[in-house]
Amino acid sequence: MQLRILGCSGGVSSGQGTTAFLVDNTLMVDAGTGVETLTYQEMLQVETVVLTHSHLDHVSHLPFLLNNLINSAHKTIQVYALHHTVEALKKHIFNDVIWPDFTTLPTHDRPCVHLNIVKYGDVLSFGDKQVVVLPVHHSVPTAGYWIGNEEAAFAFSGDCSQNDALWQALNNLPPVDMLIMDNQYSKIDKSISELAKHYYPDALKFDLEKLNYRPSLFISHLPVHHKEMVMKEIRKVLSSWKPSVLEAGQIYTVATAKKQ
Repeated sequence: MQLRILGCSGGVSSGQGTTAFLVDNTLMVDAGTGVETLTYQEMLQVETVVLTHSHLDHVSHLPFLLNNLINSAHKTIQVYALHHTVEALKKHIFNDVIWPDFTTLPTHDRPCVHLNIVKYGDVLSFGDKQVVVLPVHHSVPTAGYWIGNEEAAFAFSGDCSQNDALWQALNNLPPVDMLIMDNQYSKIDKSISELAKHYYPDALKFDLEKLNYRPSLFISHLPVHHKEMVMKEIRKVLSSWKPSVLEAGQIYTVATAKKQ
């Protein structure tokens, strides 16, 4: 299974788009500014988008993706998200004020996009992959995702803070080979982190101990400024986990050690 990181930053800067991942060229996880790194031909291959939550850094480029595809023969893009996210898209983006209502264009019978509501625990199937909707804790209703097939799996927390539900869900699913976790802040910004409901290193360490095994750990959503400082703290606090920085522009092969 191939995982391409289009963007994974906690903010925007040159070469550092916000969250958007591409799985096997057809499944997109979130649609932040990282989407703009795709060519038109690559956009044409996208069939499905799963969204973690409604915040702009995770959905900002969904309208632009759809705009590029609306005049093509591309079949309807299927978007899956929690009820809160779907309602936010309808009310605040696809409302014929901020952006055309692509749920009814170019025709009601063949719209550019269809918005599907999911709930925690739902299992979706796309080709050879299953996608499980994971409960997480953020400032708005948010989902994480377990994505895998018979060969390998990865999990993505989306934006997240301390909770029990995510870890209980992961412990009840087949183990992942790659775990992507949000960490926006350092310990000195603990108060902001708790208000914004993002992890900081000590909180992330506390929650990681709830997992019954130790997959490869990658850190996402780092700040544009002080990125190295925050990652240095993460490496110190989580030294036994040997965390890696998730890198925009990289393509990861998600595979179990036994099957590589």
